[in-house]
Amino acid sequence: MIRTFTCPWGPSPGWLLLPALLLLAGLAGPGAAQLIPQENPIRIDERPSPGRGGGAEPGVPTTGATTRTGRMRPLDQAVEEVLRNSTRLGQERLLEERTAAAAREAEGRSLPTLTLDSRYSRQNGGFDLGEAVNPAYQALNQILGEARFPTGLDLSLPFRHETRLRLVQPLFNPLIGAARSAAQGEHEVQGARRRSEERRLAAEAQMALIQFSTAFGAAEILNATLPLLEENERVSRRRLDEGLVTPDVVLRAEAERSGLQQALAEARERQDAAARAFNRLVGRPLEAPLEPLGEEDLPSGPLPSREAAEAGARAGREELAAAVAGVTAAEAGVRAAGAAFLPSVAIALDYSLQGQELRLDRDAEAWTASVVVSWNLFNGGQDRARVQGARSDAARLRLQQEEVEDLILLDVRQAHQAAVVAAAARGPAEARVGAARRAFELVRRRYDEGLATPLEFIDARTALTGAELNRVITLHNEAARRVELERAAALRSLPHGR
Repeated sequence: MIRTFTCPWGPSPGWLLLPALLLLAGLAGPGAAQLIPQENPIRIDERPSPGRGGGAEPGVPTTGATTRTGRMRPLDQAVEEVLRNSTRLGQERLLEERTAAAAREAEGRSLPTLTLDSRYSRQNGGFDLGEAVNPAYQALNQILGEARFPTGLDLSLPFRHETRLRLVQPLFNPLIGAARSAAQGEHEVQGARRRSEERRLAAEAQMALIQFSTAFGAAEILNATLPLLEENERVSRRRLDEGLVTPDVVLRAEAERSGLQQALAEARERQDAAARAFNRLVGRPLEAPLEPLGEEDLPSGPLPSREAAEAGARAGREELAAAVAGVTAAEAGVRAAGAAFLPSVAIALDYSLQGQELRLDRDAEAWTASVVVSWNLFNGGQDRARVQGARSDAARLRLQQEEVEDLILLDVRQAHQAAVVAAAARGPAEARVGAARRAFELVRRRYDEGLATPLEFIDARTALTGAELNRVITLHNEAARRVELERAAALRSLPHGR
């Protein structure tokens, strides 16, 4: 997946943003972001290198990892929060529960069923056997000279009352086994989708925090530059009053200061927007305060080899597990469709109370034991068509599995190369800041002594600010690429049992 990174301080005009915009034009990825330094980003004194003294230990990050001071790393804390509070993940869990219930339902079809039915009916018309038996009994009573046989029998069919208890146990039904396998496969597919959503959300939460830190770092750089431009404007006005410069120098200084103020306001707005986006993602109040990442929170350490990353993706990527489970479910669907060509056998035991009135006695009892065989001999070719359709679905899902494997391999290789390139860019970015800082110090001394023009001072300040912005973006970009590799290669251990 290829995404673009949005400049966190906005498309502001002016001398200050030109080098930064030129730099960002070449950045691509889920977030050209990394961790900002704790100290003032434009101080002239030296700062410790990223990851030095408190950086992350080399190796694979895991949920719940802590720093050397014992606190949980902010990126791991963000993962914990999003997995605990995400409504999207909650929906996936509910879908998984539904498929688990469907699997249990399919399993229950192989167990015996016990049902109780009871009815009481009144009917008008129909056949009454008593109308045929009663006259014969009357004649017999007359011949015998005594009322030996009943003559008021009500033998209407069906009986007014019937209560039946039925026990049915399937003995042979291939459709039940195939349906059970298909339901279990669907449950496994949904479980893999839920785990895939967890991994995606873990990466998204880390990216959102990195985006906020990028915006925060850019705003801090602009904010620290503003006093220098204000001082430059004040000195230019003083020199104009002394007749040492022309009015255009003052106007240029005023324009630079105004442009920076506009850029700073837009950067603050981008920072607040990024904070709200992160808070919404992890389930916090939108306006909850948010701390930026420090360099000690940097995911550092040696990168895994490309072969190791690919092996991790094959073993851990949930999308591949979902594709495999989908093929299994489709093959079960083929068996279920083919089961229509076979008979089904079951036994049934019925115990009932029947009669014209509701009463409990042995004369009203009846029981039946049955062996039920059902075989669909012909239905117009519907079963054969269903088998062909199921086979097509299974073949399609096998092709989809191959495509998923290729896409995962592509994802890993691109993420790995991007992480290697981003890690290699840190050294040049640090060197650029050091050179720009030393050059600015020399120009500032000459400017204070009146040996450098305001234009030279502004150009040196622009170069240093651009180098500082480049450093922040480079560090954030490396962090983002590491997070993307972590997702692509399934390097992070997630608590899937939540």
